[in-house]
Amino acid sequence: MNLYEFTKKYSEGRGENAMWRSVSIISDAVEKSMPEADRKVLMRKMYEAMAGCHYNEEFAKEDVAKMFYVDEDGKEHNAPYWTESQIEDVYDSVRDEIPDYNMWDFYVTMQMIKSDNCPLYRRWFPDESPSDMDTKFVEASVCWLNDADYRYTTTKIWHYLNG
Repeated sequence: MNLYEFTKKYSEGRGENAMWRSVSIISDAVEKSMPEADRKVLMRKMYEAMAGCHYNEEFAKEDVAKMFYVDEDGKEHNAPYWTESQIEDVYDSVRDEIPDYNMWDFYVTMQMIKSDNCPLYRRWFPDESPSDMDTKFVEASVCWLNDADYRYTTTKIWHYLNG
């Protein structure tokens, strides 16, 4: 019998408190024995199971904090490139085009698109103003999220960055 079967067998019908005590025991064991990187992966899998495959603030900020690009002069530029409030304003203007995604999904996507493509866009559009360049990143983000042939068409950014 595995841990799931054991927990189900002995907690079923004993109420929510029994289940939460079991979860607490399992959590304590995991915290003591599992490496931090593996715990983070486990927590994301649990989040998927409980809340779905869309970003929340915590996971969005964690993933964006890892993003950067290097410009043609070798200078590193770290995300976030836009504030939450700036992204929220833009999201409000495009939300009808990406109805399956929340603001945090869009926040991560915008930051990723710039992180992955900024040097290329600068070569393609060397004379663009920062505002016009931002418009291109918005359009690219909306297009990227609306990729109809991606396996997870309504949860693309979560699955793309979380496997």
